[in-house]
Amino acid sequence: MKLVAIDMDGTLLHSEKYVSDYTAEVVQRMKHEGHSFVIATGRSLDDAKEIVTKADIPAEAYVCANGAVIAEGNGKILKEEHLHINTATNIASWLNERHFYFHLATSNGIYATDDAYQFFLNDLHEYVRTQPNSEVLKEGIRDQADQHLKDIGLQMLPAPEDIPSHRFTAYKFLVLSLFPERLQMIRDAWENDGEINITSSGRDNLEIMPAEVGKGSGLQYIAEHLGIALENTVAIGDNYNDLSMFKTAGLSIAMGNAETEVKKITHTTTDDNDNDGVATAIEKHILKRNTLI
Repeated sequence: MKLVAIDMDGTLLHSEKYVSDYTAEVVQRMKHEGHSFVIATGRSLDDAKEIVTKADIPAEAYVCANGAVIAEGNGKILKEEHLHINTATNIASWLNERHFYFHLATSNGIYATDDAYQFFLNDLHEYVRTQPNSEVLKEGIRDQADQHLKDIGLQMLPAPEDIPSHRFTAYKFLVLSLFPERLQMIRDAWENDGEINITSSGRDNLEIMPAEVGKGSGLQYIAEHLGIALENTVAIGDNYNDLSMFKTAGLSIAMGNAETEVKKITHTTTDDNDNDGVATAIEKHILKRNTLI
């Protein structure tokens, strides 16, 4: 019996943010043969559960918000870590003052400041000025962002200073920018803060979480909870926020679309997310079916 922990964006999900029928069918076969399917994602618990349930592949457990929230398949929270409310307020104020788009994942949903969307549009406007087909690119990025914000049900905060007045638990910040040098500003300012951990799920973002939180610690917790030895765990992912679970798992598998630095530390690779790389990996390494790679 194996525990298979799978990332969502860039991994389980197609670029258009759905689970293909073929991948869903292979995951169902894996579950039917007695292996444990675990989601390990930066997304919220509600968001993750909704997506895999819609695909008819509910997970046995969820490691969400990059490990800040760990839950059973029925949604019962087993463990959660959170940012101190003063830390969350200070980070939000710092980001807002420097015109970064960010949102904050909490126990009551996902929040952004009233100014955040305009900051995103300003960033987008500056970025496309130097790109070919700028208006087409701008509309494409904006449409994708608008759909994502609609999907996550973004709620508004008048200002960062209002965070303490909300009765929520703060799990994780997601910060977006199309300029790597701006994201580096955040690392330079905050990466030595002992209360937080900074990672990334793509070249256009940073994720800020409580210290010691990561998908790796989440995988270890779930493995112990399910009584599965770490040597019998498999992790499949594509980005820097997957590194800790790659280092924890008995077998680590990078997607074909993963960053080069990510591929270097995994045991093996599979196809990309738009070509059912998760299904290929499961068939080859879990179900032991013959595949083309």
